[in-house]
This record gives sequence, structure tokens and C-alpha cells, in this order.
Amino acid sequence: MRKKIMAILLTLTMAGILFAGCGGSKNEVQEDASSEVGQESAITAESEVKESPAAGGNKEAVTLTMWVWDDAQVPATQAMVDEFHEMHPNINIEITSIAGVQDYNTKMQTVIGTKDAPSVFWINFNLAKEYIPMGFVQDLTEYINKDSEFDITKLNAGITDAYTVDGKIYGIAKDTDGFAVFYNKSLFDAAGVKYPENEWTVEEFAQTAKELTGDGVVGWSNTTSDRAYYNFMYSYGGSPYTEDGSAANVNSKGSVEAMQVLLDLMNNGYAYTRAEMDEMSPSVAFESNLAAMTIDGSWMVSEYSTALGDNLGIVEVPGGPNGKASTGHGIAYATTTSNPHMEETWLFLSYLGSDAAQEKQVEVVIPAANDCASTWEAVYPNLNLTAFVKALGYNKPYLSDKNATASRSAFQEYLANMQSGMYTDAQEAMDAAQEAMNAAINQ
Repeated sequence: MRKKIMAILLTLTMAGILFAGCGGSKNEVQEDASSEVGQESAITAESEVKESPAAGGNKEAVTLTMWVWDDAQVPATQAMVDEFHEMHPNINIEITSIAGVQDYNTKMQTVIGTKDAPSVFWINFNLAKEYIPMGFVQDLTEYINKDSEFDITKLNAGITDAYTVDGKIYGIAKDTDGFAVFYNKSLFDAAGVKYPENEWTVEEFAQTAKELTGDGVVGWSNTTSDRAYYNFMYSYGGSPYTEDGSAANVNSKGSVEAMQVLLDLMNNGYAYTRAEMDEMSPSVAFESNLAAMTIDGSWMVSEYSTALGDNLGIVEVPGGPNGKASTGHGIAYATTTSNPHMEETWLFLSYLGSDAAQEKQVEVVIPAANDCASTWEAVYPNLNLTAFVKALGYNKPYLSDKNATASRSAFQEYLANMQSGMYTDAQEAMDAAQEAMNAAINQ
């Protein structure tokens, strides 16, 4: 699987971002406004539409369930469901949105392999590494090959490859992402600090955070995301895992050097502590003009743009001695081997992989459809979305080869301890994290 994730990097470097826009259709959509604070919800498409001849008016009604983990993407997903329902009036789709990927993963673990598993669900690298080897995820290769109207090559090959095991395809690519620094122009102006430029360093990032801190404002919102911290490790020549993904690497020289810079930021009061983040999420603090900078993914562009308007700035992640790094990822749509409605589910999955469906999420995420990717940049012409496009060129893997969820959780435990002021020495913290992560990998 690690080789497959690495293939993403090569494919995204040459990204489908450079292609023309989606076939001239109208764009409709939205984003991750509440992956941290949204509540579980269910929406059913019951559109009153004329039945198309292809739909077959006498077909038995079927209800499929769909799980997602981002409330802010529900409007875009609902638009897809509504259009699909017009095409196939006998197929209803119930969307369940679960607040945040961690809760989503927890709930998925309780239903995967049972009759309660969703018909269609978002799958990420973590879930793929766990559920595909266990036989819970349906192999879609036969359906793809038999469907003459579906062209898998129109989707980003790197993402497709990441969900391909032993030549079998288990996911229909949904989107891709990259990291950048979002900043609040008004807070920079108030502090008399120059806006950051794309070619800046981690040291300059730290100094900027220091200069912005004061009068109730903190320089960096901090983050509970391990991926954001892994970006810094790579930029210093370290990495979260060894090259083959078989062991942790967080206590390597480069990883520790990067973590020490960030630990000093926290201990000096230039970044939020864990207690402060528990009281108010980093994204909310940034949107509330309480944090001048935040490091986040491309999926947050819509939310932050809505919150800050013209005060929002975007710049590439800072570089370390080894340059810049962004832990890349791509989500796919999948189904389970226990699905009793595979014919109808494949109709929906094949639609989700079409340009017509993919373009509906263009205001929210970078679509996986090659012909839709460049449209994403055009949605926000006044923002530096090129920062994310460039990030696709220096994307890095961030998962262990096995037991990825457990090893990430082990790191996050020690990250929380660092953010809580329990450490001043990053080497000590990373030595402890290394031991816990390897224990998780080898369990």
C-alpha cells in the first residue's frame, strides 16, 4: 500500500489541476464548515421529478445509505444525490453526516462487515489500510471493466492507485488535498507585520507568530492535526515513519529539530495550548480573529473565505532545511462486501466518478476528476489557491504500513502532551512517542 500512496505523489505532481474545466456544466456547492463541530444528520433525496426513460419506471424502489464526515460538504453531496435521483427515480439515497473523521472512523468500526454498514461511504488511507485486507471493502474492478460508459482514467490516477491492491480497485476517487498557511490580513495590519510570501522559512514562520502575539491575539492557532506536524518533520529531513512504513521515525534528528521549533512556539505562548484548543477549536479561533495564522488543508478554503472575506490570505507552507512538504491525501467512495444492492450502488458510484458529480464539489475541495481540477482555482480568483496546487508537487506520505490508525493515535497522544506543556525537550517527547507508535504498529 505504501508504494501506492507514493504513486499519488508522482501523479499529483503532474496534477490534473492543469487541465481544462469540467465540460461546461454549471457549478453548484460548499465545504468543511463543521467537521469539528457539526452534528450527525440524515437527509433523503425525494426529488419530485419526471422519470427518465433510462430509469425504468417499473423498477422496485431501493434506498441506499451514504456516510460522510463533513457537514459542510453535505450541500454539495445533496446536489449530487438529487441529480442522480432524477436519473434513477427508483433509487433514494440517505446521507448521514458524522462530525469529524475520528468519530466517523469509530462509528465505521462498529458497523463495517455488518448489515448496518452504509451502502456507499467515504474511505481514506487509514480505513483502506485496515478494511481492504480484512475483506470488508468491495472490489469494484469487475463493475468498472463491464461499464462501457465509465472511464476510470478520467479520475486522478494517483488516487485510484492508492485504493488499488493487487490489481484490484476498491475506491472511486473523490478528491485530493494539500496544506497551506491561512492568515488574517487585518491582524497582520494591526500588528504592523508584513504579509508572508510563498518563499518563507520555518524560522520566519516562528518569528512572525511571535510578532503577531499580543492584545488577545495569538500568532498561530496551533492544530490537533498530526499531518500538519508531519509537514514540518519532512521539511527538516525527518519523517513520521521509515521509508517502507514499517516503523516510526519521529525521534530521528530532522523530526526532533522540527518539533523543537514548534514546541518552543507553544511554550513561549505564541501558539495555542491543548487546553485552549479544547475550549475553542483552532479553526474557530482563526475565524474569530483570535489567531492570526492557521495551517490547514484545501478543504477549508470555503469556510475561511466565508468567515474572513477579503481579510483572508493564503501562502505556501514554510520551508525547512530540506524544503517544503505537505502530507497529501485523497478520499475515495467505496462500498462493502455485505452490500445487498450492488447493481444500484454501482450506478451511484459510477455517477459519483463522473464530471457532472465531481464539479458539484468544486467550491469545497479539489476534485479528483482531471477535467474538473482547474475549475477549483477559478472559484476563488482573489485567493492564492496556487499555494495548494504547488503543495501537490511536494506532497508526502504520512501513514504506517499497518495499524495506521493506532500508530497515529499514539503520536497524537504525545502531541497533546507537548501542547499541554508537559515537555520542553522535543527529543524526550519524540522518544516516548516513537516507542508508543512502534508498539501500535506491531500489535
